Amino acid sequence: MPNVKRGRSQVLFNYLPGSVFMEKGRWFIVKDLRLRALNESTDHLLKSAQKFIEDWSINHELNYSLFPNREDMWFVGEIEEVNCELFPLVFYCNNSSCGNTHIYMDTDKLIKQNPQMKCEFCNKGKIHQYPYALIHANGDLQPINVKLNDGQTWKDRLDGIRMFDTRRFTTATWYNNKSKKSLGELGTKMTTLPLPSSIKNRRFLGGTHLADGDVHYPAIRSFVNLENSTLNKRMENPNFSYLQFAALLGLEEIKVNNFKDNFEASSENETIKKMMERASNESEREMVLKLAGLSMSDLNSVEEKIVSKVKSLFGQDVPKGQIIKDRSMHELVFSWYENEGKNLDHKIKEAEEKQNYIQQTEYINAKSQLNSYGLDNVMLLERFPVISMAIGYTRKSFDRNKSVLNPFKQKIKGKDKTVIPVLKNENEAILFRLDPTRVLAWLQVNDFIDNKLFVPKSKAESHSYLYSQFIFSEVREEDISRLSPKDYLNNKKTLASIMVFRLLHTYLHVFLQSGKTLIGLDVDSLSEYLFPSALSGAIYVSKLQGGGMGALIAVFDNDLSKWLKCSYDKAHTCLFDPVCREHHGACHACQYLKFSCRHFNHGLSRNLLTGGIIKDYNEIIEVAGYFSKEVDDILSRWGKLIENTGVSNIT
Repeated sequence: MPNVKRGRSQVLFNYLPGSVFMEKGRWFIVKDLRLRALNESTDHLLKSAQKFIEDWSINHELNYSLFPNREDMWFVGEIEEVNCELFPLVFYCNNSSCGNTHIYMDTDKLIKQNPQMKCEFCNKGKIHQYPYALIHANGDLQPINVKLNDGQTWKDRLDGIRMFDTRRFTTATWYNNKSKKSLGELGTKMTTLPLPSSIKNRRFLGGTHLADGDVHYPAIRSFVNLENSTLNKRMENPNFSYLQFAALLGLEEIKVNNFKDNFEASSENETIKKMMERASNESEREMVLKLAGLSMSDLNSVEEKIVSKVKSLFGQDVPKGQIIKDRSMHELVFSWYENEGKNLDHKIKEAEEKQNYIQQTEYINAKSQLNSYGLDNVMLLERFPVISMAIGYTRKSFDRNKSVLNPFKQKIKGKDKTVIPVLKNENEAILFRLDPTRVLAWLQVNDFIDNKLFVPKSKAESHSYLYSQFIFSEVREEDISRLSPKDYLNNKKTLASIMVFRLLHTYLHVFLQSGKTLIGLDVDSLSEYLFPSALSGAIYVSKLQGGGMGALIAVFDNDLSKWLKCSYDKAHTCLFDPVCREHHGACHACQYLKFSCRHFNHGLSRNLLTGGIIKDYNEIIEVAGYFSKEVDDILSRWGKLIENTGVSNIT
């Protein structure tokens, strides 16, 4: 294996144990990793991994668990090196007059017997791999089964054996070039790995061409590296749900600079209120207030205003349980408030204070474009604390009902361990937030939501109503990304959640594809992160190299308005239009990423933005795009209704 350098995010998605890849014309399989122990507590990572494994339904059909139940049998570490070897070890001579097949039992035998990789029959050609393998949904991967002649030596058994290679496993065949006799299809083998009860009768492996890409699907979990102990402490506050949702909406009562004070002040106030309730008379209550250094108005003002506002936005029925379980929302709030996030208003004010009027103009121009592109805000984080971990892998499919989730196992300091490779990131990120009122209008226009008559009075009310219609706190993102909307036509909450998730995911990919020239980094050095219940997504630098530092900050400061316009244009064009638009509205030229998409490009379609057919929703009726005139019309009608009733405008 030649020395090859890859970004760590690329390794996490494409070079984990069991994965197969091509490099310099040869196919390799990853055998194991050199890992450095993660220098922090891993309890929360293991709990998340174990919960993910517990929910992998087909694994419950096995006679025993593939994953350990003891913490000392796990190893969580950062990747330092990948160890690979040639695979498969089935070759052919590239000399057209020979073309003979070669088989080797293992790489050691290949190196010892034929280090120059020359044809051992004609001594003229070089041997190249047949890029086929046998795979099974239980995780088994084996070389193809070569049809042999009768004979005593390996040369006798392989003499004249060739493949009629059609680049498809199902149609390629073996034949003997000397006897001109067909030897039939490529064949199969029986798996020796455990089988789930639902596929017990399918012991034979299927075949695949390695370029088809169904050999290895890593199970990647990415999440903001929350301070879990802090979050759990805040959850003890009886008004946690109200405060957290108010922070999500950015209500003016929320203390931004010292975010923790919102919860601490509220907790202190609750304690004082309980003391006042226990006081037997008015003088004792006054004494409690005096000792606390507060007046009655201080005690009630901010806290009760927040609770009252959030209740009014939800029509008094606040989904407190949903908010508490919504990790995605907590991640956004933590990222934003605990890491000194700055939106365009912050940056405009900052530029004015520095008297940098050129930069201030750039920010003002970008802000003026937001409404045109269906965005509520764009925000900059100079430190985005993301951690990604690989829990295992599947073959043939990533469906938890069809393919077994297999662990990564290897020796660590001489002991067998189940390893979890992780990637830590604290690079800069740009957050994009969709306009909640436009999202609501888009859902109504397309009949993706139950109430088509609801008219919001503000963006906060739009977001609150949408939040009550989402299922993101109940269903994981990786599951949402794979749901087919046509299966949920009578379940509008799930349908709305699927479509909003796809809309946000597609828009982020548009930003990634259009921004790569402006940012100055390869798109594979960037990653995405979705906060679906917050209608937000982040693009962050995932390549942990010095050259990536400052790239997103520079484009935010100098080219944000240009990036927004380029993204709008990119959504409308593809090199393969009209074919791309008419089929899926997504392809390798406009949407798909080779690396970095944690959802493996599922559900993407530019047609969600510009209008067109979404085939797994309806093959005939076109969806009105997020940028469409139909959405503009309903927003205009809402504006007039609100204006006539004297209520403040929705924007």
